[in-house]
Amino acid sequence: MIGAYLGLYTFILLFVWGFFIVAKIHAYKFKNFSYHIEKVTMSLFISLLVLSITGYIMIFFMDTSSFWNDSTEKRNSSSMEEVYY
Repeated sequence: MIGAYLGLYTFILLFVWGFFIVAKIHAYKFKNFSYHIEKVTMSLFISLLVLSITGYIMIFFMDTSSFWNDSTEKRNSSSMEEVYY
């Protein structure tokens, strides 16, 4: 299941980072129009990088916690009733 989570998260990050690259190109083109555009794109880069790494870490710990626990259902044998035909 970790493969599905990682694949979906990577696919979403692909779009988010794609939009960031477009914004970075526009910031480079229009850097003469604003003094703050380089600082904003750098802070956006740092926050996206931190969130991306944190997301991968959270997916890894979420999946390993379910991996280490026994995921099969254990039923109480005393509540089961034997039926003979």
